[in-house]
Amino acid sequence: MSDLLYVTLIYEDDLSGAVMSQLLKKFPDKYRVHETYPGNGFGYLKTNIRGFNQASVVNPHFMLADLDNYGCPLELIDDWINFELNPNFIFRIAVREVEAWLLADRKGLARFFKISVDRIPRDPDGLPDPKSTLIQLAKHSRRRDIREEIVPININAKIGPNYNGRLTEFVFNLWNIEFAMSQSDSLRRAYERLRDFQPR
Repeated sequence: MSDLLYVTLIYEDDLSGAVMSQLLKKFPDKYRVHETYPGNGFGYLKTNIRGFNQASVVNPHFMLADLDNYGCPLELIDDWINFELNPNFIFRIAVREVEAWLLADRKGLARFFKISVDRIPRDPDGLPDPKSTLIQLAKHSRRRDIREEIVPININAKIGPNYNGRLTEFVFNLWNIEFAMSQSDSLRRAYERLRDFQPR
């Protein structure tokens, strides 16, 4: 147990934090969560990335950001990082949003939403707006709580009143990471980075 790595997590929202926690749980003999820094969107991550990079000298830091409107991961990296990355700083990008990683488990999400699996796209990393896709799928759910909590209740809201909470339930209870990795290259790369990581 002395070889465990105590990792600090930095993420945009609670849903991303849940996904990161589940990823680390795939390596129970390697990682433990040391502390967490939940942000309020990508702005917090972009503003503080240099400081978290420096802090990774003390212990490994794992940051997950959404690609969002950037053309590709390299474009985001060029915009955010103008310094040398510490080898103990694990920086991963969800293409285009962490919701794509949930959509990648088509069978699990269909079961959770109680919709046909045929409704769920097969190329989640290629979707221009995974969050919007997920919300549209939730509208067709046979579960009333899914519709009421995930779908925005008015035109001024971007997400439903318990969007992160309900989807976090899916992540912790049903999300099949192994299958999702076969459908999402950005998720597979994040998994492999954690698998191969060795502190320096």
